[in-house]
Amino acid sequence: MKDYIISQRKRLWVEGEKIYYNGKEVDHEGDVIESVRQKKIEIYREFLSRHFDNTIVLTGAGSSYGIGKTEIKGMTMKKLWEKIVETCGERSIRELGERINYKIEDILKVNLEEFLSHASLFLLLYKNANKQVEMVVNQVKRIIIENCTIMMPEDSPHKEFLKRITARKLKHSRLKLFTTNYDMLFEQAANECGFTIIDGFSFTFPRVFNGNNYDYDIVVRKNSRITAQENYASKVFHLYKLHGSLDWKRDSETDQIRKCECPNDKEPVMIFPSSIKYETSYEQPFFEMMSRFQSELRTDNALLIIIGYSFGDKHINSMIYEALELNHSLQLLIVDPVIDNFEDIITKAERSSNIMLIRSDFNELALNYPYSYAYIQDEMEEE
Repeated sequence: MKDYIISQRKRLWVEGEKIYYNGKEVDHEGDVIESVRQKKIEIYREFLSRHFDNTIVLTGAGSSYGIGKTEIKGMTMKKLWEKIVETCGERSIRELGERINYKIEDILKVNLEEFLSHASLFLLLYKNANKQVEMVVNQVKRIIIENCTIMMPEDSPHKEFLKRITARKLKHSRLKLFTTNYDMLFEQAANECGFTIIDGFSFTFPRVFNGNNYDYDIVVRKNSRITAQENYASKVFHLYKLHGSLDWKRDSETDQIRKCECPNDKEPVMIFPSSIKYETSYEQPFFEMMSRFQSELRTDNALLIIIGYSFGDKHINSMIYEALELNHSLQLLIVDPVIDNFEDIITKAERSSNIMLIRSDFNELALNYPYSYAYIQDEMEEE
């Protein structure tokens, strides 16, 4: 038995060559995989066609996986660790493990987050005590940066996703897009498609971070206004990079966070995968973005779409679980090619009417995300 959709009211699964939906066999012709895929798309398109006052998206490594114009493509934490071992060498990694008292048995099964946590704590406790440890840790961080410097290909799903999910009435709230990814694929997609991003940075140069910038919006001013109602600009969305970005840099003199012109800067402001990232989350600008995420989850009639996020950040997870308990109008849609991994979420989904899990990936969702009916009607009326 393989589940494709899991929720309290809707369940789609396959047993052998048979497809079942809510306990009843579904008639189909041809390939069972393609048939269940089409049925799955039909179900989640219907769900996403509903009206939501607030749309929130949270993406993780899965939204970048396998995407890239050059040989550098988005990868999972497991693949990233394999790249680190390949680059640093197994001997160097094992020696570092011994120095920081981290036991390594199977080199390919090491948890990157745990490994970096041990190394980071060692450096905090024994500052300047071991330059070799610091050197290898810095090398690991450079590898992470290099492998997150991804160039967007022409067929990237990011462009189609932004076009579809932002196509809604302008009187409704802007799309709030949160991501734990360091890469700049969404920024590249927005630039190619003519979107304006409200990302917390000023519109003056140098671009400096200030959380108040998220409270601003963009309107179109015309010489003659028929009504007093604001004419909000289209193709605008909010972007929150919860773990930092390749193009952020901290000014050593002012301590300000600035956007730099060179994304390959040697010292970008990022929360690297370690348990210490939970402490770093209380620093700016990360605290501001976490607070905004929590605030958005508390809004009325909100939809949270989670794409390719592994639930590896305890702070983010606790905010999501709290919101599900307290905000009964919040709907949660989880999109992942391996939904079987989310046992706790599946248990919650079976008991709650506001959680749905879909076995899918970012590319499929982007191509099948439905345009808002109200938006289409408005477009037709304007024509």
